[in-house]
Parts: sequence; C-alpha cells; structure tokens
Amino acid sequence: MGSAKLREVFTRIERSLAERVLPLVVFDLDSTLFTTGPRNLRILQEFVRDHSDRWPELGAAAAGVRAEDIGWNVNECLKRRGVENRELLDALKHYWFECFFSDEYLGDDTPVPGAVEFVNACHQKGAMIYYLTGRHVGGMEIGSVRALTDHGFPFWHGRCVLHLKPSFEMNDRAFKDDALADIRSYQGRVVATFENEPGNANLFLEAFPEALHVLLLTIHSPGAEEPSPGLIRSEDFVLA
Repeated sequence: MGSAKLREVFTRIERSLAERVLPLVVFDLDSTLFTTGPRNLRILQEFVRDHSDRWPELGAAAAGVRAEDIGWNVNECLKRRGVENRELLDALKHYWFECFFSDEYLGDDTPVPGAVEFVNACHQKGAMIYYLTGRHVGGMEIGSVRALTDHGFPFWHGRCVLHLKPSFEMNDRAFKDDALADIRSYQGRVVATFENEPGNANLFLEAFPEALHVLLLTIHSPGAEEPSPGLIRSEDFVLA
C-alpha cells in the first residue's frame, strides 16, 4: 500500500469531523502496530540459557537466530534448524506460552516502521484511536499501556481506548462480537481498521463496509482465512 492510501485515512477523518461525526480508527497491536520478534527472541534465548544442560543441542540450534527469523512461534524456528526432540519442543512451547502472554515481556516489542507517527497523526487530526487486541486483562494490561506510552503512541490524551479481552479464556468469537458492539456504541464512524489477521480484517470489512480496511503483511496465525479482495495490503505505516 502506498502512502496515498494511508493519507486517505486523514482525508476521511477530516470529512467525518466536517460532518460532525466522530471518526474512529481501529488498530490491532501484535504484529500490526508492534513487531513481536524481539519478544519471541528473548523468550527463546532465556529458554536456551535455562535448559542447555538438559538439551546440549539447544545452543547450536539457536545460535545466530535473529528476531526477524522467528515467525508465528519459536518452535518452528528451531524445527527449521533440525530440532526434532518432541520433549524439548513441548517444553519450549509451554515456556513460550507462559512468557509470551505476560506483562513482563511486552516491553521487548518494537513498533512497526511508521506506526508511531501514523497513529499520532490520526489522533492529532481528531480521530478516536481504538486499540483492539486479544491481549487479556489480568496479565497483559499493564505491559500494554507501558509499551504504548513508552514508544510514544497516543494514550493519556483523550480519544484513546484500549480494549482487551476480559479474561484469557474468553471465546474469540464472543470477544469479537463484544468489541464490535463497543465500537458501535460510540455512535461515530469507523474510517479505517488495521489488522494482521485476515479473519479479523474480513470481519471488519463485513461490519464496516464503508471504511478502509488494511491488512498488515507481517505474520499471522497458521491456517488463517483467505483475505478478502476488498482489503488493502501494506507492510508498514511509512508515509513517503
């Protein structure tokens, strides 16, 4: 996606305000505004540090792994490097799960290029910034707020919402339905949404067909839905 499409979001914000309708821009966090590679790399490195005595092959397998080498999960990264030990991989999966979905590691994420500047520009032009994420209350809210504010995303300035799952166990479909109802409760106009998961982007397109819906070409879950042709594709938020 070129910068012209990104700038069209600004035009839609201004048009909505001129019509006295609150404009909303919806942003996912993981793999949309933030790159999770550094978080995954730290988890992998700590696992290697703590378990190399038990599995000596770990050190060699993980040597030289970079944040950008890690896709959806760290297990696949090691499998590509020849690790086949099921006990090891199961232990790593459990370790990753406990760390990834916690406040402590969220500060390792880094913003996708242009994300901070773009979100601030949307906010400064008068949009409500709606951060919508599957991160959960009771384990990830503090780290999420810190990550947003530490990196300079708008948050404590009004017209900003952080919508997290009420609990980790909440069904994804129920959460999405609640989120759509909450977004509609502001009685504004969704002018754009940004997502990395094709299924969620498709859902936004169906719910708010007049808006721009951008699919970030970062990483997404295995077996994801086929993205609708009505979605706009982009690798980042850079304005030329």
